[in-house]
Amino acid sequence: MKCKKILAACLAVIIVIANMIMPVAATSPYEGFTYNFWVSPVPAPVAYIASRTISALDIDPDLGPFVNPADMSVSVLGHIYLLDSGNNRIVTFTQALELVRVIDGFSYAGEWHTFANPQGIFVCVHMNIFIADTDNRRVVILDAGGNFVNMIFEPDLGDIEDTIDFRPLRVVADSAGRMYVIVMHVFEGIMRFDTDGEFFGYFGTIGVRVSAADLFWRLIATAEQRARQRRFIPTEFTGLDVDAYGFVFATHSGAAAEADQVMRLNPRGNNVLRNFNENTAIRGVEVFGPFFPPSTFIDIVARPNGIFSALDGTQNRIFTYDSEGNLLYVFGGTGAMMGMSRRPVAIDVIGDTIIVLDALRGRIIYYEPTEYGALINEAVALRYNGYETESVAAWQRALRMNENSELAFTGVGRAHLLDGHYELAMDYLRRGMDLRYYSMALGRRREIFIEAHLPMVLTVGLLAALGIAAFTIYRKWKRNGLEEEGFE
Repeated sequence: MKCKKILAACLAVIIVIANMIMPVAATSPYEGFTYNFWVSPVPAPVAYIASRTISALDIDPDLGPFVNPADMSVSVLGHIYLLDSGNNRIVTFTQALELVRVIDGFSYAGEWHTFANPQGIFVCVHMNIFIADTDNRRVVILDAGGNFVNMIFEPDLGDIEDTIDFRPLRVVADSAGRMYVIVMHVFEGIMRFDTDGEFFGYFGTIGVRVSAADLFWRLIATAEQRARQRRFIPTEFTGLDVDAYGFVFATHSGAAAEADQVMRLNPRGNNVLRNFNENTAIRGVEVFGPFFPPSTFIDIVARPNGIFSALDGTQNRIFTYDSEGNLLYVFGGTGAMMGMSRRPVAIDVIGDTIIVLDALRGRIIYYEPTEYGALINEAVALRYNGYETESVAAWQRALRMNENSELAFTGVGRAHLLDGHYELAMDYLRRGMDLRYYSMALGRRREIFIEAHLPMVLTVGLLAALGIAAFTIYRKWKRNGLEEEGFE
């Protein structure tokens, strides 16, 4: 009996100490992790935890439940526009959960038009609402009050190709009013429309990746065998967003284990996404297996300071990267507990708060940054805006919370590199396994060493050369003198 009491007391002490050391883990149903240089998962503090979830009943009991909601968008006023696809309506509400309006149709040409299984919504900076009205095969544009502005139907492609089945899935618009639309089973790229709704080409085509084995078998196959083989066609885009500079962020479902699943497209449709991590791609999960299938990014949100977060529809996690392709943090997962989701379909942000729409439950999950997540966001923001030295304090605080953070070591090392402390920078960059910046620090340290010691080396070398020359002349002179005196 006495041993049992001692054991129980020890267990209680261990639990109390664990709660004191890891308060975040006690309030989060999922564990934080990231990947190291060797592409192995390593534990990390949880960067975001769920603060609340809301449903239609939390907004207004008379709304009834959301049914298969497909998308959402946050306006510049902070209002949330939720696309309740199963009910063919748009529900708009404030952060205080006050209902603004319900849009279940619009008036056009003297008739009332309703939506049919809409799958995408976007609210631009001018407060116009863009709806991908999928089963009606159109894109509808409304003003902030829900009044009709324009509609886009299947474009006239002329002699470019055969008629397509125009079933829009996602839509975004930039500040100039240009629209970008993902259309079901259209593999040529994102369809782009001008401010008047005129089609002017495809945008950001995904390249086809064909292995050498596939080419070999197609080469030796008969015509009948080739007809039965799968076609090499590009994969489809899955999610869209526009950043503050007018660049279009897009996710696609292909090349899960080979290349980036995220593209940042400039106005010409070229992918300008930077990824300086040569040994990893921006693709979510890096370690695959029977219990860890490859990620499939289904939506994306462009955040301030070059940060973007992608929603993994396979494992229901959120992966966040900076402007250089560094993985900042991962959170979320599949389950019924607070902060877990069943079928996430959309992601957006309100300041530093990340919101995820769970279609199966008909709820929105709010995630707030922990102290660790806030430090990472702060440090990345400072560096992105040119305040490299000022970011050191945030990186060092993050290191105290996570001694395994290669990202934090690299952040401190880059700051010391900028300040000219090359030896210190090399130490931090080595611990952060940042080969690119370590090479820069090493190169600059060599330059300084050479500049400091080259005059002395040249002087010593010149004196040595003069001494050798003088010694040679002396020996020659002495030998000639001996010969003249008759000595050999």
